[in-house]
Amino acid sequence: MASPSYRIVEYDRQWPELYEEERADVVAATGIAANRVEHIGSTAVPALGAKPTIDLMVGVSNVERAQPQIEALESVGYEWRGETVPGTLYLRKAEPRRFNLHLTQWKGPFWTDHLLFRDFLRTHSESARRYERLKRELMARLATDPPAYNSAKSSFIECIIRKARRCRGD
Repeated sequence: MASPSYRIVEYDRQWPELYEEERADVVAATGIAANRVEHIGSTAVPALGAKPTIDLMVGVSNVERAQPQIEALESVGYEWRGETVPGTLYLRKAEPRRFNLHLTQWKGPFWTDHLLFRDFLRTHSESARRYERLKRELMARLATDPPAYNSAKSSFIECIIRKARRCRGD
């Protein structure tokens, strides 16, 4: 059975505020500069329906030496979940709200691609609407298989990142 957060809900105007509160806690716990913590994922795009989970991306100078930050995050309720993609560490906080935290190389490929994707959707409402439709269709079929759901979105995400790079002049 899928977790209660594995569903798409309408955009919640509280998400940015909840992110800011959590960001402050992450900064206080880790000592990481506030400009190295970003709100990513669908909850970071106004008007976009999303899973009710707030994603934070935390940029560090060296992921291999991030153990002190991991321990600090665990002390404020995060659970270490492993490496999601090479060079990106994943932690999750389930109470009182669900937060996913991605510890990654500051300004590295994961960092850059996630900001490109978020910012493109923020400024291209038709692409954001298409993404929401896709997510709702996939969730209807794959809600009990989160890895398959995430995998099924990847070609759309990669396409948007390519468009964002072209818009940026890359």
